[in-house]
Amino acid sequence: MRAHDDKSTGLLPAALLAVVVALVGLAGAVKIAQTAVDLGPAVGDIVQFDPKGYLPVDVHTQVTATRADATGCVLDLEAIHRYGGSLIVEQRYPGNADRRYRVHWAGRQSAAGAADCGRDADLMLDDSNLDLLAMAAGGWGVGHKHSESIDLYSSGTPTARAR
Repeated sequence: MRAHDDKSTGLLPAALLAVVVALVGLAGAVKIAQTAVDLGPAVGDIVQFDPKGYLPVDVHTQVTATRADATGCVLDLEAIHRYGGSLIVEQRYPGNADRRYRVHWAGRQSAAGAADCGRDADLMLDDSNLDLLAMAAGGWGVGHKHSESIDLYSSGTPTARAR
């Protein structure tokens, strides 16, 4: 006569529960991965640089872009803020590791000298540089997006430069 082992009968339901939890987790991970592909700017999104907008004095950032004909040019934040301009997302390449975008630049001047992209140009930018430019413009969209500068250590009153 066999002895009845209670431990072996509880193992099967626990294993089935573990398999179900793993499958649900995998389905969730696949859904998150599909959603992540759609993150970032969409075709038609715009960044507008307003010459009247706020720009920190110490910003001397230059972003190197590649024109459609593979030559390089520079988007200098000081020049762009001085003269104004805009970038419009024309095409996304989300499959690449650095998620590249084709954007259209339009403005008076993007930089001084030969590095200038001209009054308009189709450019290639990666997502980190595009995010940097959008942040410097005060975000995505058109119109006045800049709120008054608040000193983090003050009582919440605007600084003298922003008034």
